[in-house]
Amino acid sequence: MIDDGAEERETRGGPHRGGRRLAALLVAVASIAPIEVAAEPTCASPEGEPVWAERVVRGDEIVLTDGRRVRLAGVEAPRAPLVGGDRALGEAAEVDAAARAALADRVEGREIALTETGTDRHGRLLGHLYDTERGQWIEAELVAAGHLRVMPSRAVRDCAAVLLAAERAAITARRGLWATASFAVMPAEAGDLLSRVGRWAVVEGRVRSIGRSGGHIWLNFGEDFRRDFAVVMDDKDLEGFRAAGFDAIAARGWTVRVRGVVTHRGGPRIAVEVPEAIERVRR
Repeated sequence: MIDDGAEERETRGGPHRGGRRLAALLVAVASIAPIEVAAEPTCASPEGEPVWAERVVRGDEIVLTDGRRVRLAGVEAPRAPLVGGDRALGEAAEVDAAARAALADRVEGREIALTETGTDRHGRLLGHLYDTERGQWIEAELVAAGHLRVMPSRAVRDCAAVLLAAERAAITARRGLWATASFAVMPAEAGDLLSRVGRWAVVEGRVRSIGRSGGHIWLNFGEDFRRDFAVVMDDKDLEGFRAAGFDAIAARGWTVRVRGVVTHRGGPRIAVEVPEAIERVRR
């Protein structure tokens, strides 16, 4: 059965740049310590600019001794909700403190290698950090430990594969933020998904139907596509998704995990633009 929807697509991400050599990045992360993560120059590299970290601002942002601010690329330390009960706010504070402490332990007062990827709208450098002393890609290590989560976009696709592999291991083991009610993977049928509107979330569930309308594909996770959770994809992106291994047209009955900002257009929605933001989960 084909359902029709009439919502608009939300978009995130910037232009895709960089190489495609991912084979050297794919690693298996089996435990928190030690976490061995390989890196190549397009992501983190000992060949990056030598810099000294003065202090950590957040679990995903540092200030260098020369005054420059660096935001880690392709990842995020989860933010506290704007509203919520004492438990949610307390969990968020604990997750934030753990991420901040983990990053500080690895960079404060030390020389590290910075591979820049650009700047953000606040004028901060975006980039990857490499621990030259221990031979570690710092973001991937923190993702594997459950301190950071991955935020795929067109701008950071080249480095997403290894980060997502590390994150899957953290989710399975329920490490760090993935063990909390506030940031764990949410079931698509959860009644409180609307409480995540405007926030980043990882949602998982079974695709019950597929709809097409206005140049968009809708993956519907409930019986009432006007009210239940849905994933929205642009028709023009489908071939790229298919080439990357996700065939949206064939997704009915699949268990799918999707990540992005939750919007509210009738029901909770996540719009995806890059294949790394959605995957089939095999049980």
